[in-house]
Amino acid sequence: MNAIIAGFTALFSDPISLALLFFGIFFGIVFGCIPGLTATLGVALMIPFTFTMTPIQGLTLLVAIYVGGISGGLITATLINIPGTPSSIFTCYDGYPMAKSGKPGQALAIGVFASLIGGTFSAVALFAIAPQLAKVSLIFGNWEYFAVAFLGLMVVVTMSSNDFLKGLIGALIGLIVGCIGLDAVSGVSRLTFGAWQLQSGLQSTALMMGLFAIREIFNQSRDLGKPKMKIHLGKISFLPPLSEMKDCLKPLTLGCLIGTGIGILPGIGQNASTLISYNQAKAMSKHPEKFGHGSAEGICASEVSNNAVNGGALIPLITLGIPGDLTTAALIGGLMIQGLQPGPLLFTQNIDIVGTIMVSYFLANIVMYVMELGLMNIFVKAVNVKFSILFPAIVMFCVLGVFALNNRTFDIWILIVTGILAYILDQLGVDMAPIILGFILGPLIEKYYRMGMISENGNFAMILQHPIAVVCLIISLLFVFVPLFSKKIRQKKIGLNI
Repeated sequence: MNAIIAGFTALFSDPISLALLFFGIFFGIVFGCIPGLTATLGVALMIPFTFTMTPIQGLTLLVAIYVGGISGGLITATLINIPGTPSSIFTCYDGYPMAKSGKPGQALAIGVFASLIGGTFSAVALFAIAPQLAKVSLIFGNWEYFAVAFLGLMVVVTMSSNDFLKGLIGALIGLIVGCIGLDAVSGVSRLTFGAWQLQSGLQSTALMMGLFAIREIFNQSRDLGKPKMKIHLGKISFLPPLSEMKDCLKPLTLGCLIGTGIGILPGIGQNASTLISYNQAKAMSKHPEKFGHGSAEGICASEVSNNAVNGGALIPLITLGIPGDLTTAALIGGLMIQGLQPGPLLFTQNIDIVGTIMVSYFLANIVMYVMELGLMNIFVKAVNVKFSILFPAIVMFCVLGVFALNNRTFDIWILIVTGILAYILDQLGVDMAPIILGFILGPLIEKYYRMGMISENGNFAMILQHPIAVVCLIISLLFVFVPLFSKKIRQKKIGLNI
């Protein structure tokens, strides 16, 4: 309660923070509804601009962009069958058929309402679970942090890519990139090749923008010559039609629980959550045959789970310093640029910051609901902006934002080179999620493993005296080996059938 009260006090005592909340929602929805411009990109793009803000203002802005960006993806998914964000892909299955049947306003109202429910539920979970998890995390030692970070990385490797080998390659690339600079334990320079600019490692903001912004611009630029479909929309209702919502209680409840639970698990994110929620809702529905043909249940299952992940993903971020999804991985940069270290000490040393994150996330979901439906026609116009105008503006913001942090052109080269390499890896089918989370979690895994080994005089078996660490390692191994064995069993069955 102290954190919540401190958050409300900090937020409402600063009019600029409230203005940034509204701006962040608007900016996030615009980025979410334009295919290719994701919530992660929106957060990464604005991190440099928060350098001149207070921590309260900067984090309020970034959290608002996060909420707006994740929800905004449903607009194009519903209207033109192209998800604005990857996590809205299952909204296409039922949102677009409903819009095509002459009910675009109803489909959008249902989707935004489900976003509100999912976001609000996970906000309540954030209020309730985060303080308790922070208390538990205070008993964490080196082995516990090592095991939790390792679990997060293994989950991402196995679930973010259809090809385990490519997911592993992405994680290894991230681990290697995270090793650049001074070793956190011994202080030895690693992989700098004599370049003094690399002593402090690669700047995370430049790396993020290269992996997401520059790579995506390269991808989308291939379609610049193609004609762009214009979208026109009529009046939007602020409430979803009750006739369509009568069977939606079950998918809404399922999506809230699954989305929040998956958000709490480090590194999984919205894609897995929406997949599980949609399939479960279809399996438990009285009318599964309607799924894929404009079912309100399908829209609810996808969007409620999609947005419920947000609050769940913030829980491990502020309590353990480990991101719950890709966008909260970018949010770590927003905390560190303000000189803040995410983790249990936030609750004791910066309770107003923790409260601000909680309260701004809760309020952002309410503002998102009103703004997204009230200004829907404006957001549709943003979708119609030509990429030939939009992309140069994004590149300009990326270059200015990266340069402004340290006033050195070397960071711009990092932005360009990582963008080109990310585009090449993307064409080879390597997912970006293992790379960025390998970059973030790799140094944590190495640091806590080595500190644990030093404290136990090199005896790794001492980890068996730490039950939490052992459980996390067992789960990590299950995530790796169960899919491999199940794949071999399926191949043998197919061989026998042939």
